[in-house]
Amino acid sequence: MSSHTHAREDFMNGTRGMTLLELMAVVAVFGTAATLAVAGIRGDLERRRESGAARELESSAMEARQRAQATNQPIRFVVDANVRQVNGTVLNVARWERPVCDNSWDSDSCPATRCLAKTCRQDPSCCEEVGQDIALPPSMDASRVSGLCFLPASGRAVRSEGDLGCLRASRGLPDMLAAATPGTLPLTYSSGRVPTLFRVEGLTGLVSVLDCDAPSAKPYAGKGCP
Repeated sequence: MSSHTHAREDFMNGTRGMTLLELMAVVAVFGTAATLAVAGIRGDLERRRESGAARELESSAMEARQRAQATNQPIRFVVDANVRQVNGTVLNVARWERPVCDNSWDSDSCPATRCLAKTCRQDPSCCEEVGQDIALPPSMDASRVSGLCFLPASGRAVRSEGDLGCLRASRGLPDMLAAATPGTLPLTYSSGRVPTLFRVEGLTGLVSVLDCDAPSAKPYAGKGCP
């Protein structure tokens, strides 16, 4: 038998297959890596949805301000809970509304008395016009934006807690207007993401969003940002 044959036999005798325990360990490692990768992808998608929704809210609010100036009627922002979507999911949905008035000549009669505590999704007859629906991610709480209102002609922004009336009875009272200045309205997330500040300039009604982890958010520590 040649030396080459002996060497090959020695090599074959020195090798062995993987044991079941080793195979299970390899499978477990690959399974853990796959799970982490999927979780990372899902987390990234959730963050993208949150960022996209915040930007949509900003754009829709600016559109609402423009409609208040153009129509000389108040435009309010609402968040309706548990709205069924076409795909069967149930989500919170935000949009702006131009409510009907008690008469056709006086913007101080808007919203109509019967619509002061109803969104137009609850009673479609309460609206002249509505903005596009913004389906909010399940992780986002935008309830602080609900009730934000842009006043007729000026586009000035006000907000009263739990009130959809757009300060109907108090628009001529400077103290009431000042007290209802929205300031910063936090959008919060159950995903662990830092809040986003929905900043509303009261006199002009201009809106912008700012994430609390941005360097420019430092002055808002304790004022909506942790």
